[in-house]
Amino acid sequence: MRAPSRLLLPALALLVSVGPLVAARATPHLIWIGTAIGRDGATLRGDLEMFAGKADNTTFVELAIRKDVPGAARSWRVMRGSCATPRGAFADAGSFPLIRIGKEAKGVNSVTLPVALPDTGDFHVTVAASPTATRVLACGDLVLDD
Repeated sequence: MRAPSRLLLPALALLVSVGPLVAARATPHLIWIGTAIGRDGATLRGDLEMFAGKADNTTFVELAIRKDVPGAARSWRVMRGSCATPRGAFADAGSFPLIRIGKEAKGVNSVTLPVALPDTGDFHVTVAASPTATRVLACGDLVLDD
């Protein structure tokens, strides 16, 4: 029988020391989801997903709108709080690119924000009538779907 290698114990020590790091990366990805529902007669619906970006400390957000007016350009953003009790911006309003609604009454756009994905809190998505409008056409609270 061959004697254990002199590298075996240092290798085991290294494995034990990085174990928590490996375990942390192996946890399921968190994802925030929500549906913005039209207000005041607006028929649009918007499905949002928000999850960790590819780079560290980034968040990827995508909003897909349907049942909207062809040719419209919608501004949107993720906010802290709920639709009933908004508490300010999650990211700068200028970070969210316009969603242009196509002939089939649908549009989609996404953004990677330079902020880490939160694992707690209250968030919602708002969709405005136009790039300069402040009136919210649709709103939806986000829930954590882990």
